[in-house]
Amino acid sequence: MAQKYFTGLNYTLGNEDTSVEIELVKKLKPKAIFSVCGSGGRALPLCGEAEGLTLSDLSKEQIHLAMLREATYKQLSHEDFLIFWGYFPYADNDFCETRKKLFLKLELANEVQLYFKNIFEEIQFTSLLYLGKWERTFQILAKIAKVLLGKDFDRILRFDDLKAQREYYRSGFPHTKWKAVIFLLGNKALFNALLYKGDFIEKNSKDSHFDYYYKAFDRLFTHDLAKKSFFLQLCFYGKINSLAGVPVEASILTHQRIANSSTKTHYITEDLISHLKSGVQKYDFLSLSDVPSYFKGDLEKNFMQDIRPGLNLGAIVVNRYYLRKANCDLSSFIDITKDFEELIASEKVQMYDIRIYRYVP
Repeated sequence: MAQKYFTGLNYTLGNEDTSVEIELVKKLKPKAIFSVCGSGGRALPLCGEAEGLTLSDLSKEQIHLAMLREATYKQLSHEDFLIFWGYFPYADNDFCETRKKLFLKLELANEVQLYFKNIFEEIQFTSLLYLGKWERTFQILAKIAKVLLGKDFDRILRFDDLKAQREYYRSGFPHTKWKAVIFLLGNKALFNALLYKGDFIEKNSKDSHFDYYYKAFDRLFTHDLAKKSFFLQLCFYGKINSLAGVPVEASILTHQRIANSSTKTHYITEDLISHLKSGVQKYDFLSLSDVPSYFKGDLEKNFMQDIRPGLNLGAIVVNRYYLRKANCDLSSFIDITKDFEELIASEKVQMYDIRIYRYVP
């Protein structure tokens, strides 16, 4: 595969369970929302009753993808949406002719239409869902994990009863082999080689990389049915392999939420700190993903103060820290994370230290 057109796409499915932010928005009903864009899957479901939703990403390709995703939410039925993207039960490599017909009838900006026309012609109208660098990396990791774990590699994902799953994890799960998987795959050097190209986060977590990942997977294996985590399905299969693992952004309720919403979506490629610091738009709810984990120096220390001009009184800021928690000035912010502990505990990735702040100047 030439990979001429889609190499700029880092995420096409996404690496976050956005159910946390969705539930917060449902509860708080903010009018103006700002979100890191990613694939669009983490951001578009936040619209709901909001008047405006601003999506930010430095990658024009990711913005194009979100625009395509928004069009499919609003112009296709839920079933056609699932077919177009290749969400289970519609295999990502099937329905190519149907996908082509659906794409050709979508109303898209010319630049977006041309970009994806080139991609689809290159991949012969197979799905975009697992095309991103992150998703393709996990397809490689899943193949390695399958070899290391052996014939019964996915048994932990085949339980319908949580008590039975926990008992298997306690007494029957191949912990020694699993530790070998994490030791081999959950390290900085491999992720740098496969995905981050030298830009992997500089960890300040007290846990080693091994312990960080082992504890996260332990939570996923014991808190809820493993099959319900799309992330675990990616880790074991390289793709979503059952209805239980379909992420929240592909549910019929989310589809209806977006399709019926009157929220106006705005896309920007400006640096998010510069945009918020300018105060040109003020927001009630901000979902910054794990972007702050990459900050260093003065930016790391001051970013929460720098964004204050873009916040309305009482605004909520959600940060997802990954391996590195920013050492930042939180003056005028109250940490309200404990109010949502149960919601965070149910999140289906468990790789993030999710922190929720309220702006009270």
